[in-house]
Amino acid sequence: MSPEQRIYIPLVAIERATQKHSWSRLPVAVASKPDQACGEARRIGYTGREEHDLALYRLKIKPVGLSTMTLPGIYIIDKGMFQDYEEWKAIQEPSLETPAE
Repeated sequence: MSPEQRIYIPLVAIERATQKHSWSRLPVAVASKPDQACGEARRIGYTGREEHDLALYRLKIKPVGLSTMTLPGIYIIDKGMFQDYEEWKAIQEPSLETPAE
């Protein structure tokens, strides 16, 4: 399984990282080995300016026997795991639109 196909989780128990509740750096683990750090998440900004807006992270992963690599994309923490922000946003946006009646 390539690093891009793995499910990454924060080593710190957090359901959702927001502007009000987030860390600048977090240890990262693979969901199949939740107690073993394999890299670090670095906060690079937020999705907006409100307290509930999500923190954005870059993931730096150290595969066994290889040098550290930064995964492509930007990630958020939602439902206790790192999710690609663009994919997450695409799923969320249709639910934000309500048809006019």
